[in-house]
Amino acid sequence: MRGDFFSKIKTGFGGLKGDTALYYPGCMTRYSLVEVLNNYKAILSDLGVDFRTINELKCCGSPLLNAGYKEDFEKIKEENLKILQRNGITKIITNCPHCYNIFKKEYGVGVEHITQILAANKHKLVSGESGEVTYHDPCLLARKNNIIKEPREVLKQAGFKLIEPFRTKERTFCCGAGSGVKQNSPKIANKIATRRLNQLKSKKIIVSCPYCYAHLKENASNKKIIELSETITED
Repeated sequence: MRGDFFSKIKTGFGGLKGDTALYYPGCMTRYSLVEVLNNYKAILSDLGVDFRTINELKCCGSPLLNAGYKEDFEKIKEENLKILQRNGITKIITNCPHCYNIFKKEYGVGVEHITQILAANKHKLVSGESGEVTYHDPCLLARKNNIIKEPREVLKQAGFKLIEPFRTKERTFCCGAGSGVKQNSPKIANKIATRRLNQLKSKKIIVSCPYCYAHLKENASNKKIIELSETITED
């Protein structure tokens, strides 16, 4: 069932006009967070975005590059660029900050994070939420790409009162899941997550990164971790 936030949505999309955009969820969303994947596909459809998905695309290669496997990254990048070219894709939408950063800085293709799409179309959204929440800025959005105001605009439009935490926006604190830390040093990753959760004073924490979402949720005992799409598509 669609939530009130989109109950009176106006059709038609105001950004990425022209060519059909590719929605690329990234590996974490695609294989581990299928509900989030379906949420964003539904949201894009409700916004009237002309998009498609391509199953043959491989991982963006971010884990390889972070681990220092430059040659392997270049191979997978080349394969993906050929697939994009073959399918006539010049514009990408993703909900994963890791994929966003790689596509923008390593692939050199047109890419927008889902929060940018939502913020650009906030006039089409209808308020249906309330209460205090804290938004956790993912490192690769806030620190590396200055995507800070967009998610806040969406949440304010939804009716939430935002409580800024210690270490926020461009000074955000890592959740502990990125750059292979969780895979290689899970105890350290969990300690980082606990420290970050202690900085987030609200009982409800909203995130717009699949890694932050899964990792903080795994380590949260007395807080509710909410993926951004859940505030828009609720039962």
